[in-house]
Amino acid sequence: MLVRRLIARLLDWLLVLVVAWPLVHEPVLVVLCAAVYDALLLRVNTFGKALVGLRVVGPASGLSLRQVLARTLVTTALPGAGVVLVLTGLGWREPALMAGLGWQQPWVVIGEHLEVASAGWLGSLLLVSGLVLLVLTLVEALDLRGTRTWHDRKAGTAVIRVPMAKARR
Repeated sequence: MLVRRLIARLLDWLLVLVVAWPLVHEPVLVVLCAAVYDALLLRVNTFGKALVGLRVVGPASGLSLRQVLARTLVTTALPGAGVVLVLTGLGWREPALMAGLGWQQPWVVIGEHLEVASAGWLGSLLLVSGLVLLVLTLVEALDLRGTRTWHDRKAGTAVIRVPMAKARR
C-alpha cells in the first residue's frame, strides 16, 4: 500500500510540474498549484491515485473542508515548501514571474547586500530547513497503520484500494 501511495503522489506531482512549470517558472507557485490540485480533487480522486487504484475516503458524511485542507497541508504544502527551501539553499533561483512584476525575492536582495560568508550561511540555513521538512514528511508518511498514515488519522481520512475501473470514475 505504501508503494502505491508513493507512486500516486509522484504521478500527481509530475502532472502538476509538467502543466504548471511552463506557465509560472516559480517553485513556490508550482507548490501552490500542487496544493490546489490536491485539495480540489481529494473528494473526487486525483489522477495518480486513479492510475494506481487508490481512493481517499472520509467519514460516511464525506470529507469536510477542514479535513481536505489539513490533509493537503501535510501531504503537499509541507514537502513542497521543503523542496523550495532546498532549491533555494543550493542557490537555484528562477524568479521569472516575480521579476516580471518588478519584485525581487527576499533572498536575492539579502544575498546582494550581505558579504559572501553571510549569504553562504543563509543558504545553508535554508538548505537544512528544507531537508528537515522533507525528513519529517518522510517519517510521517512511513507511520502507516493499515490504510492510514499519521496525516490520515489527523484528518479523519483513509486511503483504500479500489478496482481500477471504479478508480477512474
